[in-house]
Amino acid sequence: MTDRLDEVFAPAGPLSRALRSYEPRPGQLQMAQLVERGILEGLHTIVEAGTGIGKSLAYLIPAVRSGKKVVLSTGTIALQEQLVAKDIPMLAAALDVPVRVTLLKGRNHYLCRQKLERMRADRLVAPSRSMERIWAWAAATRNGDRSELAFVPSPEEWEQLDADADDCVGEICAHFHDCFFFKKRDEARYADLVVVNHALFFTDLAVGGGLLPPYDVAVLDEAHQCERWATDALTATLSGATIGRMLRKLHRVYEFPAAFDREFEAGLAKLETALARVPGERYPLAANEDAWPALEGVREVLYRAENWVLANWHRALKKRVENDAEAERRRDLALRSVLANEAVIDRIERGSEEAIAWIERADSDRRYSVNSAPREVAEFLRATLFARTQSVILTSATLSTERSFAFVRRSLGIDDAQELIAPSPFDYARQARLFIAPPHLNPKSVEFARHAAPLVEECLDRTRGRAFVLFTSYARLREVYGLVRERLAFPAKLQGELPRAHLLDWFVRTPGAVLFATGTFWEGIDVVGEALSCVIIDRLPFPSPSDPLVMARLRALEARGLDGFDHYMVPAATVRLKQGFGRLIRSASDRGVVALLDGRALSTRYGATILSALPPATRIEALDDLSSFFSQGGIA
Repeated sequence: MTDRLDEVFAPAGPLSRALRSYEPRPGQLQMAQLVERGILEGLHTIVEAGTGIGKSLAYLIPAVRSGKKVVLSTGTIALQEQLVAKDIPMLAAALDVPVRVTLLKGRNHYLCRQKLERMRADRLVAPSRSMERIWAWAAATRNGDRSELAFVPSPEEWEQLDADADDCVGEICAHFHDCFFFKKRDEARYADLVVVNHALFFTDLAVGGGLLPPYDVAVLDEAHQCERWATDALTATLSGATIGRMLRKLHRVYEFPAAFDREFEAGLAKLETALARVPGERYPLAANEDAWPALEGVREVLYRAENWVLANWHRALKKRVENDAEAERRRDLALRSVLANEAVIDRIERGSEEAIAWIERADSDRRYSVNSAPREVAEFLRATLFARTQSVILTSATLSTERSFAFVRRSLGIDDAQELIAPSPFDYARQARLFIAPPHLNPKSVEFARHAAPLVEECLDRTRGRAFVLFTSYARLREVYGLVRERLAFPAKLQGELPRAHLLDWFVRTPGAVLFATGTFWEGIDVVGEALSCVIIDRLPFPSPSDPLVMARLRALEARGLDGFDHYMVPAATVRLKQGFGRLIRSASDRGVVALLDGRALSTRYGATILSALPPATRIEALDDLSSFFSQGGIA
């Protein structure tokens, strides 16, 4: 094994022999050296690695060489699978380092053999075509991982067969020793490198451990997402979906009275009626006094269900059990499911200065949920992650604001860490153009969509399509799309018309394609080449000031004497805008334009601050300049 990192990354080193297109990058070596120091000396490390640095190799090489137990967490399962199937095996071979690596997912990604066995015992044939396909796959699979399926089963069907903890009797189960999930967990226990996603990583912290094996080092890729995932892990939710899962679990185990279903349905209907009286998709629960009696009504039905299980758990068992121990374990699981929903109501009603409760409406079906989460996650992460882990490595292409990590440090509770900003090796001045709409174009105006639509059309005409048009809200997306769709000369689709992966595949394969999107298309999308030559962004992506969590975090900053807008809203918008911008240039040969339709970027002090954090693209005053720009690049 090569001892020195500079030899590993050298022009004639092992990486250049393993990767045909390898080019040494000073920023990549600098990042790798800092990560190695952090791992070996027990230091936390924050690195903003500009697009093209090759951050995966920069943290993987020190990790696999360290001899320490490393958990690597990413924002998406797709990146997990790339690391495990491609990057890590290549590195192990190139460096001649034996490394035991495993990809660990949440329990509900794995098939439960006992559930399958019992379902098949009850039925001569599968209840649906998709379940028939699952049964056929189950007979041949070696890993029991849902991702092996050639189709996506409905959540309701997969729930009947998954290895979720609410149905698991553990070592009492006859299939414990050949359980797909427990085999994977044992594999993780002996692995050198365990790859997970942020959902599982932060859930493990939230439940006090046990989902992941003990580890020395945590590497958090796409670390700009950590605050959101930590908040999600600590959020308690009561909704028709959570009650529905509880009822389905009870029906799988017991001859449960149908009358309870009707009582829960009536109680939830009253609750949703009360919640619907306050407008908006997210708003504080305290703003709706009618919700409290309705919550109590749901709690009363939960109490009765709890008492019924305690009184009837043995004689009402629906399925055969191996012994009394299994019957008692199933009783405990059923009670845990009921008590979990009771605990959410208790937590919401109890409240605290450190927590916030809010109502959320699902845009697709106008169903409502009640949620409670800590106002901030910094103290939680400070105590459960940074104080207990030898070294935590945080990296992303977008972590700094005004060349400072103060925002991410404050949000995540990082007191001491070594830092590095490694700029992208791409020549943005040559490869990218930045157009900003005139100062009078303000997204807060009711006329914004009407004035922005012609700019969208003109920009797409100049680039011959080949564009993402990104929005901060579905409402604005639909409004602008409705104004331009009949006028475009290019194939266009709206997010939601196809599943995300299929939509991206359509975009790459379709010449001149235009995708109107929001949400997940702001980040984690890697389209290299001419297919994506334009990114249009509707506005500076500030968090919604009406979001209860945002409101609570702003108040917390102001209570400490800090300006909430400057210390939260502007940094959050900066990181988000950098992510959107980052979709454009993905290789040294890419060329393209980012068009920001928010004139406040030119007319305000905070606009100048946000723009200064973007990659150094060449600013253009008029879209006419794009004709010569693209012709110079050989793109006709």
